[in-house]
Amino acid sequence: MSEQPIPGQIVTGKLIASLAARTALETPGVLRTEPTVQGLLTRLGPAVIRKFSGAGGPDGVFRDDGVTVTLSGGTARVHLDIATDIAYTALNVAEAVRERIRETIRHTGLVPGEVEISILAIECDRGTTTE
Repeated sequence: MSEQPIPGQIVTGKLIASLAARTALETPGVLRTEPTVQGLLTRLGPAVIRKFSGAGGPDGVFRDDGVTVTLSGGTARVHLDIATDIAYTALNVAEAVRERIRETIRHTGLVPGEVEISILAIECDRGTTTE
């Protein structure tokens, strides 16, 4: 049996953010990630962020719609802003998302650091009927 090299992928903040968002969206009760004003400003450029926050983003920080990832010393910290379905208990959804993201990070070979989940909206899913 010959061992073929397995093509690898460098684990980046962008990859972790993508995995975190996808993991969250696959969790029952999560409707979407929630982009914030800070995320919009980040897309406009680091100078705008420095102007409004007083500091620039450090190396190893990646922000995308509703997700912020910080990589440092083999540890990945995640902050995720989400909207949840009113048919689910928000606290239970947040805890499930947190644990699933921590497990996803472990699969990348990184150590999961703090995983913060902020619920910015609780709405009725249009595909769900409540009576």
